[in-house]
Amino acid sequence: IETAIAFLTTRVREPDNDDWGKLKRMMKYLQATKGLVRRLEAGNALVIKWYIDGAHSVHHDMRGHTGAAMTLGKGAAYSSLSKQKINTMSSTETELIAINDKMGHVLWTKYFL
Repeated sequence: IETAIAFLTTRVREPDNDDWGKLKRMMKYLQATKGLVRRLEAGNALVIKWYIDGAHSVHHDMRGHTGAAMTLGKGAAYSSLSKQKINTMSSTETELIAINDKMGHVLWTKYFL
């Protein structure tokens, strides 16, 4: 759901019919799943795993999008989504920018925990 919200908030000034459809779909999903609970579980060993991904040229200005999630077992204990600040020439470059953007979070977690 966080991905849909992050995308739709970039389209507030100039929404089109597709954006309205995405908003309606998200609202139907929220209505249908309001009884579900978020479940987090820690594993036996404190193993931190980070998942970082970049999506190439998904915004109207051809910029990429970065997503990251940290787990300590089952479920994401932390997640973050952001629009990339620079344009990239390839999906590989977008992935590298994504890792660079989130590496501060990864290192902070490593040294804090």
